[in-house]
Amino acid sequence: MINLKKSVFIQRISLFFLLSLSLFSAPLKIGVSSDFNAELVNFIMEQDKTLDIELVRYEKNKNLNRELLDEKIDVNIFQTLDYLNSYNDLNDSSLESIGETYTEPIGIYSDKHSTIKSMVAGDIIAVPNDPSNKKRSLIFLEKMGLIKLDHRKQITIDRILSNPFKIEIVGVDASILPRFLEVADYVILNGGMAFSVGYTPEIDSLFLEDFNKKYINIIASREEMLENKKVVRFSKLIQSKETKLFILEKYGNNVSFF
Repeated sequence: MINLKKSVFIQRISLFFLLSLSLFSAPLKIGVSSDFNAELVNFIMEQDKTLDIELVRYEKNKNLNRELLDEKIDVNIFQTLDYLNSYNDLNDSSLESIGETYTEPIGIYSDKHSTIKSMVAGDIIAVPNDPSNKKRSLIFLEKMGLIKLDHRKQITIDRILSNPFKIEIVGVDASILPRFLEVADYVILNGGMAFSVGYTPEIDSLFLEDFNKKYINIIASREEMLENKKVVRFSKLIQSKETKLFILEKYGNNVSFF
């Protein structure tokens, strides 16, 4: 009987250590939805080949924060700090920024017009329709002098205070926003989207946003992952001088670091 109890105890201890080893050796799953962020993760993997990373690619219309909350991934890279804060407020979640990367300004682009000075009544401007980027785009349009907003109230399309040029502003899902270059007069794109369709923001935008730390791109994770050794190591690597040089080689003067 004693030997049997010892045997059961040993089996349980062995199972515990096997599970612990499995959890410890599980790869760090990083979710991305753009080619550049995939390149960025691959660059990090080359910098530290001992850091066990699994790159998880998603379509641009996939909700990477939902995937993070559902523990299908451990980290995601796709959003600004403002977007993350907005998502947490709307979804009563507590995802955290574990590191800042760089800022890329939004710009206004057109395949039909060479300047915003040619804008006439009825022209269509397509903007991203998520709350964070929609608000950012409307503030951007105000700075261009195209509309006026009441900053004491929630900033939305239907609450524009003044629209003297009588332009039509349309909110569009970010995943299909670049396609609206074919049908809209003007489209507001962030730097990553602009690059994806062959634009260089500093050269091809008709008007470019000033750099603003509020819109810095971040890497995000769940609160309980903040002290995870792999997450901490990844966060340090993505903020290293080597990584900044890699980003600058890709984006040049179209990005800014803080």
